[in-house]
Amino acid sequence: MSHLLARWSSLTPSRRFRAIAVLVLAFGVGGACLFYWVQTRASGPTMDDLMPGYSRKRERQMGIMMGSLGMTMMEWMDALKEPRTQAIIIAAVSVLAALALFRVASLLDRPHDSAAEPPADR
Repeated sequence: MSHLLARWSSLTPSRRFRAIAVLVLAFGVGGACLFYWVQTRASGPTMDDLMPGYSRKRERQMGIMMGSLGMTMMEWMDALKEPRTQAIIIAAVSVLAALALFRVASLLDRPHDSAAEPPADR
């Protein structure tokens, strides 16, 4: 364990950010796959399985009450409840977080521009 801590402390800040980004990416995508696998195995019967024709009647009633915009919003909400959509969101957030960490690491590697600094007081 002390060997790992010594190695970690010897890394430059940009390399630390890159290592963290790789971990975030691996755990995020792996977690999304695991989440999808568990959720699809544990899913129970749908309302259409229990009550045939339920979705069609629900969509018609929602269309009457809310119009086409309400229908679109309900379709989006239903899509967000699906394990596939949730897993994609988890993976996308982890990719965005990893990209942000990689960007910070690349900014840390940039050479420092001394022309942008104000002159030092004497």
